[in-house]
Amino acid sequence: MASVPLAEPCGAGKTKAVPSPPDPDHSGDLKRYAAFISYNQRDRAQSRWLHRALETYRFPAKLIGRDTKVGTLGNRLPPIFQDRAELSASANLAASVQVALAQSASLIVICSPNGARSRWVNEEIREFIRLGRQSEIQCLVIAGEPRPLRNADDPSDDGAFPPALFESGGQEPLAADIRPGMDGKNLARLKLISGITGLAFDELRQREQSRRTRQLVIATSILALALLLVASLAVFALVSRGEAITQRDIARQKTVTAERTVEFVKSMFAVADPSQAQGEVITARQIVDLGALRIDRELANEPTVKAELQVTLGEVYTNLGLFKQGDLLLRRSLTDGAADPGLRARQKLALAEALSWQADDEAAARAYREALALTRSRDFDRIYLVPRILAGLGETEGYLGNVKRAEDLIQRALKIDRARNQGEGPEVARDYEALGQVYLGANRYADARAYYDKALAIRLARQGPLHPRTIQDLNQLGAVAYLANDPGAAERYWSRQLPLAEKVLGKDHPEVAVTLNNIARIRVERARYRHAIPLLRRAIAIQSAQRSEGNEELIFPTYNLALALRATGDLSEATQLLKQALPIAEKQKHRNLAPIQVELADIYCKGGNTVEALALLQKARPLMAKNYPDQPWRSALLDFTAASCRGDVAAMTSRRKVVLTRWPLPSYFGQQVSRR
Repeated sequence: MASVPLAEPCGAGKTKAVPSPPDPDHSGDLKRYAAFISYNQRDRAQSRWLHRALETYRFPAKLIGRDTKVGTLGNRLPPIFQDRAELSASANLAASVQVALAQSASLIVICSPNGARSRWVNEEIREFIRLGRQSEIQCLVIAGEPRPLRNADDPSDDGAFPPALFESGGQEPLAADIRPGMDGKNLARLKLISGITGLAFDELRQREQSRRTRQLVIATSILALALLLVASLAVFALVSRGEAITQRDIARQKTVTAERTVEFVKSMFAVADPSQAQGEVITARQIVDLGALRIDRELANEPTVKAELQVTLGEVYTNLGLFKQGDLLLRRSLTDGAADPGLRARQKLALAEALSWQADDEAAARAYREALALTRSRDFDRIYLVPRILAGLGETEGYLGNVKRAEDLIQRALKIDRARNQGEGPEVARDYEALGQVYLGANRYADARAYYDKALAIRLARQGPLHPRTIQDLNQLGAVAYLANDPGAAERYWSRQLPLAEKVLGKDHPEVAVTLNNIARIRVERARYRHAIPLLRRAIAIQSAQRSEGNEELIFPTYNLALALRATGDLSEATQLLKQALPIAEKQKHRNLAPIQVELADIYCKGGNTVEALALLQKARPLMAKNYPDQPWRSALLDFTAASCRGDVAAMTSRRKVVLTRWPLPSYFGQQVSRR
C-alpha cells in the first residue's frame, strides 16, 4: 500500500546561498536576490514561513512576462536570501551578509520586539540604507505594536519597528501584518510581493482570488462527477439483476442517496466564494474539515447519506496523508450499523486501506477479510469493489510474510480486472503494484522490478506523470534498485520522483517523507552527512505529525539520523535516537532491529559498557542472519563490533575485509571499520 522507506536508504535540503560579489558601484543592474529577509533568531519560525511562502508563490499566467523591479516576471520570484544566524562574535556585519544585501532588490524586516532589539537586524537595515535603497525596505509585523522601539532596556516596551528604520529622518516603511485579526498570511504575502515587484496589490489579490476559485470549482466538478459515476454503477448493477419492482425501488433510493451526497459535497465548496474567503487561501483540508463537522449536524435523519459521506471524506483524509483524521471518521461511519452489505463492505475497505497506510497490518488484514466476507452476501451489489479488496488483502498478507497467500489473492484480482476492462487499465496497474510490493518484501527484486515496470508503463500511458500512483511507482522502483545494490539508479528514480510528489501531494505528505529519508540514506552511506541531516529531520517531523505514536515508519529516518549525527560528532543525540527506535523495532519485529542493536552496542562498547554491548550483539546475531541472509557484510560488521569490544585484533582484521568488500571508503560503514 504505502511506499517503502528504507533504512538501507534510501536532494539535499535547502541551504543558505553563497552570493557572488556585487559590482563595485552597486549600479542599477538586476539583483541576484529578490529580497533579503532580516530577522532575530527568536523569530526564526516566522522567517522560515516567509522564505518558503515567497519562493513557492506562483504568479498567475496573465502576469508572466511583465516587466517588474526584479526583471521580466517568470513563474516565481528570483531567490530570496534568508540570513539564518545572529552574528555574536564579530563587531561588524560578516562580509557575506554585506554582499548579499548589496545583491538584494528589497529588504524585508521581520518586525517584533525581538527584532527591534536585535543589534544585527538594525545593522542590516543601516547597511541597506547606506546602499541608497531605503525606499525598497518593507516590514512584516508579527508581534508587538507597529511603532518604533523607544527603549531597548525596558522589557515593557513592545514597539516592533527597529530604531534604524527611523534614523536620519527615515519614514515608517510599508508594512504587512500577520498578527491575529490583521492581514492574515496570504494577504501579507501578496503585499510583500507587490512591494518587491512593483505590481499593484489589488491586481495581485484579484488574480489570486480568481485562481483559487477556478481551482475549487474544478475540484468540486471532479468530486461530483466521481460520486455520480458511483451512483450510476450501483443503479446499473441493481436494474440488471432483473428483480423488477423491488430492485427498481432500491435503485431509486440509491439514486436519491447519490443526489443528496453530491448536493452536500457541492455545498461544502460554498466557502470558495471570494466574498466569504476575504482574501484568505482556502485549502482542501479546510473544506474537508468543515464538511466533516457538518455531517452529524445536518444528516442525523439520513443515515445512509451520512455513512456514504463519512467514508468519502475519510478516504479524502487518507489520500491527503491525514491518517488520524481519516481513521477517526471511518470508525464513526461504522457505528451506525448500516444494513446494506455494499455500504458496509465499502466502509470496511476504506478502513482497511487507512490502517494499511499506518502500517497496522494485522488490523488492516482483519478489516479486509470482513469486507471480503460481505461480498458473499446475496444482497451485495458493488461488484467493482471485489478486486480492490482482494488486491489490498493480498498486499497486506505480503506484509505479514504470507507470500503464497498474497500471490493467490492478487492473481484473483488480476483475473477479474482483466476481464472487466478487456485489457490493461489502471485497475490492472494496481494489481501489478500489489504483486511488486509483495515480491519487494520477499527480496525477489527482479520480480518486483518487472511488475513495477509494467504498472508504471500503464500509469504513464493512461494517467500521466503527475498521477499519485505514477509517483509511487517511481518511488518503489528506486527502492528495488537500491536493494538490488544499484544506488545510482535508485537516486535517479527518487530525484525524478521527489518534485512530482511535492507538487501533487504537498510538501508535508508522508510519501514525501519516505523519499526524503531514502535520498538522505544514500547520502549517509556516501558520507555526505550534512546534506542528509535536514532531510531526515524533515522526514521525522512529517511522519510524527501524520502517523500514530510508535509507528514503524519512524524507525527508518530515526535510525538514519542517528548514523549521520554520530558521524558528525553528536554522540548524545545519536544515542538518544537509537534508544527511542529500539523498543518500537522490538515490538514490530522490524527488519532494522538488528542494525539498531549493533550500532547501539558499538556506542556502549566505546563508552566502556562492554557487558551490555556484548549482550545486545548476542541478541542481534540470529536476527541479522535471518533478516539479511544475502548481505554477509552485516554479520561481518556485527562480528567486527564484538571483536573490537573484546580487543580481538585478529578477528577485527578478518571481518573488516568483508565489510570493506561491500563498503569501501569513503562510505559510512567503511569509515566505521577503518577508524578502529
